[in-house]
Formats: sequence, C-alpha cells, structure tokens
Amino acid sequence: MSAATDRRDAPASLQLFAEVLLVGVLACVACLPLVTVLAAGGAGATCIRELVESDRTPRLRRFVSLMGTALRDPVGWLAPLALLVVGTLDTVAVLGGVPGATLLGPVIGLAVVLGVICGVRSAARWRPGIAWRDVLADAGSAVLRDWPGSVLLAGALVVVVVVGVQVPAFVVILPGLLVMAAVAIEHRLPSR
Repeated sequence: MSAATDRRDAPASLQLFAEVLLVGVLACVACLPLVTVLAAGGAGATCIRELVESDRTPRLRRFVSLMGTALRDPVGWLAPLALLVVGTLDTVAVLGGVPGATLLGPVIGLAVVLGVICGVRSAARWRPGIAWRDVLADAGSAVLRDWPGSVLLAGALVVVVVVGVQVPAFVVILPGLLVMAAVAIEHRLPSR
C-alpha cells in the first residue's frame, strides 16, 4: 500500500466516527427530557444499525422520524419514567437511613445497573413496528441469557460514566458511544 492510498482512505475511515458523533449528539439532545431516553436510544441504534447493515447515512430527519415512531408506544416513555421514579425513591430511602441500608444499598445499585443494561439492550433491539413491551421482555431475558454481552455492556457503561466524570465536554457524544456498543453487542449474536 502506498502513502497516496492511505491518504485517500483516511476520510472514509473517519466516516463511522463522524456518524457516531452525530448520533451521539442527537441522542444526547433527545435524552434531555429523561423520559425519552429509551426512544432516543432506539432511534440512535436504528440509525447506527442502518449505517452498518445497509450503508445508510444517519440524518436528522430520519432520527426525528424514528423518535416519533418510538414515542408513539407509551411503554417507550413510561418504562424510563418508572425506573427513574423507583430508583430515586429507593436512593432517598437508603440515604435517609432506612433499616438495613448497608445491605439494601448495593442491592438497589445492582438492580438499577441491570435496569439500565436492560434498557440499553432493548434500545439496541428496537425496530420501527415492534412494540416496546415485546422488546423490553426480550431484552430482559437476554440480560441473563447472554451474560457475556451484559458484562461487556456493563463495562461500556462504566467507561461512559468515567469519561463523563473526567471530561464533561464529552457528555454530548457519550450516548452515541453507548448505543454503538449496544448495537455491536447485539450484532455479535446469531440472528434471532
């Protein structure tokens, strides 16, 4: 390979990086209301999956269309709301000194992490036309059935949190990186 060939391929090698950045920014902005986290992840995962499988470039119009489709199913915004409410109430109870808080704290933390992993996996599995209830049930069973993938996703979640804490400027692209990790983890599985 010559140096000229390497220079011509350089912009193409940055294409995936730029498109994941775009999806990350779109997902981050779409996640701001918090209850739209699942829909934003599903839309971002669909954009990344279309890029990988059919070389379809993610566009703002397509992302917004997918978000609208994802939010039409009320489970798509009720599930994150339920996890947020339950997680907040449990955290307040533990911090308030409920009896058994030293034992209950780690259990609640693990439950929240498993809930987030289930949500991210369901977002990676969602496609337009599939009900969120079905996707969440399938992802919930996949958390335990495909435990190596769940461990990989937990590792990606830890990396995203650490990078977000260490370099807050990257917060705008971190949802895209997490979605890309989830799509890659789901893509490694045999076809369902």
